[in-house]
Amino acid sequence: MSESILYIVDDDPAARDSLSMLARSAGYRAVAIGSAEEFLSQYQSNFPACVILDIRLPGMNGLELHRRLRMSGHSLEVIYLTAHADVPSTVQAMKLGAFELFQKPCNTTRLLEAIHAAVEKNQGEFESVLRRQKAEQLLEPLSEEERKVLELIFSGRTNQEIADALQLSLRTVQFRRSSIFRKMNVESKAQLFDILFQAGWSPRPEIIATAPASNGNNA
Repeated sequence: MSESILYIVDDDPAARDSLSMLARSAGYRAVAIGSAEEFLSQYQSNFPACVILDIRLPGMNGLELHRRLRMSGHSLEVIYLTAHADVPSTVQAMKLGAFELFQKPCNTTRLLEAIHAAVEKNQGEFESVLRRQKAEQLLEPLSEEERKVLELIFSGRTNQEIADALQLSLRTVQFRRSSIFRKMNVESKAQLFDILFQAGWSPRPEIIATAPASNGNNA
């Protein structure tokens, strides 16, 4: 499992130093940063991460940074630690999906508990993203037509059911099935399924909806 990075974004040097010491004492890799702009220049999206974020920052504030991260599709948990949490900013933080919000000064035990939980959640999400990316790499050699056949095979449809759903001849389905096995370098459906399960792949619901449920006589 990839090592998590705990980013600390706060314009107060003393707060950054204190939080960095706390994080490292708990075994985390801490990166202390003084502004949102500096964070964006240093953020490594190829690692799971959690951010301890102040709301009031020079330049871009914490809420604007959080909004930008969400719009960019970055997967990381945000814990707010601030002395400026009024009702409107708290509401905005929650709407943006904040994992937790603490008012300075806060109880360090509660903060560490939140960090542990946020890192654990992000690790799971990050690993899921990696599995999906691996699955996409595995499926890259397949044509869109072959992917549709694969999705229906994976969902338990028989060759005839696939042919009916995609309005193909049975021979065409069999040809595409053979092509899938060849391109993915597998010799059996069991081997194919094992690879896809490990990669966390699943068929698109809209493709599955095109075919009736299997009657159990899989071919």
